[in-house]
Formats: sequence, structure tokens, C-alpha cells
Amino acid sequence: MVELLRTEIDTEHRYRLTSTDRGYLLSCAQRTEIGLMIGPSEWLYRTREAAEKGLTLIMLMNAWWSAMTHGYPAGDLPSRCEIAGAEHAEAVARLGDQPLVGREVKDLRELEDATFS
Repeated sequence: MVELLRTEIDTEHRYRLTSTDRGYLLSCAQRTEIGLMIGPSEWLYRTREAAEKGLTLIMLMNAWWSAMTHGYPAGDLPSRCEIAGAEHAEAVARLGDQPLVGREVKDLRELEDATFS
């Protein structure tokens, strides 16, 4: 069963947190200059807590990168990213929930498709 838990959108990204039978899938797609969405980048967590911390971290890192890329002041984004990174790392370590990333998520999907086909 799949349930969309959260969707966030900024000017350049779309973020989704989805509950699946395998865990919590965090995805981030990026909008190109002509408006097409590319990606997504994906992380599969076992726990919602770690996935939520990952979502916060990815959103802040992308905001900081966008500010630097477009020449906007970063303000407090560097310190917020540092705090979010530490909170994510603490949750991942405490919960033993190092996420599967990118290719690992794709490989898992392909294995499940082959198994259940």
C-alpha cells in the first residue's frame, strides 16, 4: 500500500514523502529552466522520523544552493543546514536507519518487479 504523506514545492523543486510497504520514500525532483521536472533523487528510509529529518535537510540544502546559484544572500541557511544535518545524522544513527539511495532504490524496485511478475 502506498500513501502520500507530504508534498512540498518551492520554485525549483518538488519534494514528496510517501509511505510504502518497504518504508518511507523521500523523493526530490528538480525543475529545469524550461519548466520540466527532472529526477527524482530518492532515499528509502525504514522510519518516518529519519525520513522527516532527511526531508528537512534536503529542503534546506537545496534552498542554500539555490541562493548561492542565483546570487541571493544565504542568511541563516548555513547554520540551519548544519543543525538539520546533525539532527538527521543523530536520528539515522539512533534508529539504525541509513537510507537506501538512488540506484539502490531503483535496484530494489527492479528486484521486487521481477519477484512479483
